[in-house]
Amino acid sequence: MKITPTTVTATGYNSASGGYFWTTGTFENYDPFSHEWGVLEWNPKGTPEGEWTSKVSDADFSIDGQCKSGHSNVHLVPVQKSSSPTNISSTTKNQTIPKENLISEMVNKSFSDIFGL
Repeated sequence: MKITPTTVTATGYNSASGGYFWTTGTFENYDPFSHEWGVLEWNPKGTPEGEWTSKVSDADFSIDGQCKSGHSNVHLVPVQKSSSPTNISSTTKNQTIPKENLISEMVNKSFSDIFGL
């Protein structure tokens, strides 16, 4: 299990498909109900399969990111692994843009400015 201010990763049992199977999920550390970042914690209620729970809304999400409340269509946002660009300039290689600033950063810069192309 790994929790950062922006992402969460854990391994647990997924029971959503009619049987239990061991799987790992990585999601944004974002509660879609409260719209707050950094509020997910891993299995505070001690469920056998494991679950993400929001400290703010108390919503529970299974290891596949689906809200466990009834027939809700609310999901955690999965984090997609991306491959590193092959041509990164030295000025942007180690640059980290906080999520809060990402949209304004993208609006004010061109694609080539952001990725050093």
